[in-house]
Amino acid sequence: MAVHTVCETTNLRATHYAARIFDCVADVDIDNGTFGYMDELAEGFSHVYNFKAGTKEGKQVVMAHNPEWTEDTSNRLNQRKDKFFIPAGTVFRAFVIDELDEFALSPEGFNAEPVVDKFVTINANGKLDVADSASEGVAMCGKIMRKRQVGSTLVTGVRTYGYSRMMYTVKVDSLA
Repeated sequence: MAVHTVCETTNLRATHYAARIFDCVADVDIDNGTFGYMDELAEGFSHVYNFKAGTKEGKQVVMAHNPEWTEDTSNRLNQRKDKFFIPAGTVFRAFVIDELDEFALSPEGFNAEPVVDKFVTINANGKLDVADSASEGVAMCGKIMRKRQVGSTLVTGVRTYGYSRMMYTVKVDSLA
């Protein structure tokens, strides 16, 4: 069973101020916390854009993030955050990323082991590459600020209850 990226957006300009949150759709399954850009309007929509993972010169950096929980009580799917992904063709939220924004990702959102005080950039798959130094001329450069555990588990002789995740907070230092 695949484990998907867990993402927190609590310290983004879009969650605290009047920055935009767009509606997007992708033609492939994506995880929350996938970075990309908005292409042209999706066919048949007046306000939903096609989402493309990675970066493109002249395009705003956005992060895919849809609520993991639904109000539909008749649908009892497993909605744990580490099991959640956005299916292809589903309209989702895309948060515009600004300088000084902070977000947190689980290790699945990185291409290498995340380490505090390392720098990150966006790769072609929309995941974060980890580097020892800041990069210039990239669409986004950020720094891993802290590591923390969220959630907890209780292990008994029969089963394990709950789940915990390590989360890495990234602060955006620069945007192209």
